[in-house]
Amino acid sequence: HVTDRRVRRYENGDNFVEIIPSVKGLATVHDRDVLIFCISHLMAALNNKKSVSQIVRFKAYDMLKATNRMTNGQAYDGLVSALTRLRGTIITTNIITGDQEVTRGFGIIESFEIVRNTRAGRMQEVEIKLSDWVFNAIRHKEVLTLHRDYFRLRKPLERRIYELGRKHCGMKPSWKIGLERLQEKCGSTSTMKEFRRLVQKMALLQSFFLYLKLMVILT
Repeated sequence: HVTDRRVRRYENGDNFVEIIPSVKGLATVHDRDVLIFCISHLMAALNNKKSVSQIVRFKAYDMLKATNRMTNGQAYDGLVSALTRLRGTIITTNIITGDQEVTRGFGIIESFEIVRNTRAGRMQEVEIKLSDWVFNAIRHKEVLTLHRDYFRLRKPLERRIYELGRKHCGMKPSWKIGLERLQEKCGSTSTMKEFRRLVQKMALLQSFFLYLKLMVILT
């Protein structure tokens, strides 16, 4: 993992979102697997009319298996690093109402705790306190479910395009977007020529579009 400490800022009209990493680096698309795992459990509970809490506790092994990861020592170390980056990454955004602008900053997760129950330091359970922002989105069912095969996608760009397609396509048979706009939404820093090549390469891999019909207009 290459430590990424670049600040990212995205603007749409008068609104902006700024993502600020900690000294440990920016949370990655693969770090977000931990968050997706927690969200899926809470959404399942809500759908079954059960109460949910901002604090989520789970077995580290179960999370690694569910997200298509190895369960060796390196994978457990990677989970600790992911939690550290998730805790350290700060999101700042503004909300404009009338002539008043409010800027708010928050973390992706509030805190985490790792329970070890062997002298060898084997990780057993993980406890995460989700941020107010994430938990409120879950309670109001403002998050999308992802197919379990999502975790088979290893490249960040593949995952990002899947997420965009899942959001914009929904139950519709297709979604159309210009290449420049797609690059902007993906946050890609590649040249347009290189980005086009990457998208075209993915479009040739039929397995990439599992359970999702995504039409991209290369303009």
